[in-house]
Amino acid sequence: MVFFEWDKKYSVRVPSIDRQHRDLIDYINKLQIELASPEPDTLMIELILNGLISYTNTHFKYEEMLFSMYRYPDSEQHMEAHNRLFDSVAKFKQRYEAGIPDVGEELLTFLKLWLNHHILKEDMAYSDHMVARKVN
Repeated sequence: MVFFEWDKKYSVRVPSIDRQHRDLIDYINKLQIELASPEPDTLMIELILNGLISYTNTHFKYEEMLFSMYRYPDSEQHMEAHNRLFDSVAKFKQRYEAGIPDVGEELLTFLKLWLNHHILKEDMAYSDHMVARKVN
């Protein structure tokens, strides 16, 4: 069983964003698999973390571009949520790099809860707006 499984309830009905959300979930699952292994590879964990951070940044920029193009009225509020996540993940990464024990498991739990909330609440808020404008 995977740590975080995609479900149709997460669909914002914008195919490009749904694909990106699936990719983010894949990163979280890869991180969980590596952390759960008997001898986690710190280099692999670092690569996954860097990939997750980079991909999240790309995803957020994509959403924000769509907000601008399609004049999403609550874009500022949504972008603030993006910034808060980035700040939190940066702190987790610093703690991991400092060798603080169990930060990986704490990060996984945080990401799963955050992404679940973000998609189901914050991203769903723009879903109708984007679908009405036929965003793919």
